[in-house]
Amino acid sequence: LCVKGYLGARRHMDGIINTVLLMVDSGLPCFSRGDPIGNLRKRFHPEMSEREAANFMIRTCTDAYNKWTTAGYDLIQYLQQGIEK
Repeated sequence: LCVKGYLGARRHMDGIINTVLLMVDSGLPCFSRGDPIGNLRKRFHPEMSEREAANFMIRTCTDAYNKWTTAGYDLIQYLQQGIEK
């Protein structure tokens, strides 16, 4: 599901970036440092083929799943909300 969502978002990258561009001068702190639009564009990895992008997202999800922080978050959710992994 994450891979399909990522690939779908990539297909609409220009529209997403153009929408975010409308907010650049909003004064929001997330736009005050660095190159937020350039960084957003990089996250879509436009230089990758669709297959490469899918593999990238699979690796990203696998890496996130295996992080200790994810296990810690899951434990907190279970203890506070009763949400099982």
